[in-house]
Amino acid sequence: MASVSARFQGRGELSASLESQGAAQSVRSFAVPAWVFVLAFIIGGTAFHIGLHYQVHHTFNVNHVVVVFFLLVNLLVNFWEIGLLVCADDIRDEYEATKDAYRGREAERFAHVFRKRIPVTRLLSFREWAGIWSTYALVDPGYASRSSFAFNIDVGNGWSTPIFATIFVFGMTFELMPARVLGIIGVVMFWQMFYGTVIYFFQFFHLGRHKGHSVRSIALLVGGTNSPWFTLSLWGLALSVWMILNDSYSVFL
Repeated sequence: MASVSARFQGRGELSASLESQGAAQSVRSFAVPAWVFVLAFIIGGTAFHIGLHYQVHHTFNVNHVVVVFFLLVNLLVNFWEIGLLVCADDIRDEYEATKDAYRGREAERFAHVFRKRIPVTRLLSFREWAGIWSTYALVDPGYASRSSFAFNIDVGNGWSTPIFATIFVFGMTFELMPARVLGIIGVVMFWQMFYGTVIYFFQFFHLGRHKGHSVRSIALLVGGTNSPWFTLSLWGLALSVWMILNDSYSVFL
């Protein structure tokens, strides 16, 4: 009887082990399109901070919503920018392998990258998002070169802004410090974003990166993807200056 009981117990443990392995395999195999994760992160994060702000101040504020939205977009891009450094060699190799096949079809390549399904366990893998940079390199080859201005300004942004952005986002709601101090942090952060974007646009056209590409491609892939760091950083800069001059958080209330 003891041996029979032991056999049944062993079978039960084996069955439980197989079920556990199957569940783990199911989690690993579950994947979502890249664009779904991007939207979920930005919209979900923005909604979270809007709700938090409402709980504390019982108000919805356009300035708060715009700045939170922009800084969350920037935070996601910061993650990709760190990946630009980590996966630089892979990005260069992928660019070299695809540049001829996708010449004149850069937008199609972008669509392919964001439709790609990524296993949920690898959503925070830099390698899974490297295709964003190898694709952008189709219109600006500087992103496939460690020695270019474009490569280094974006890597720098990836490391320099996440902490300041996090302080600013929570500071708007919880008033973590005098408004004038948070305003100074905002001026430094938003000016860096604005100035870096202006210089990027200058070097892009000055170096002739636009040549050989359609106006539509440049407007969509270069202008469209970089314009928030031109327009919304100015918005944040203006709000930060107002906070310094008035030493008040009322601009977010």
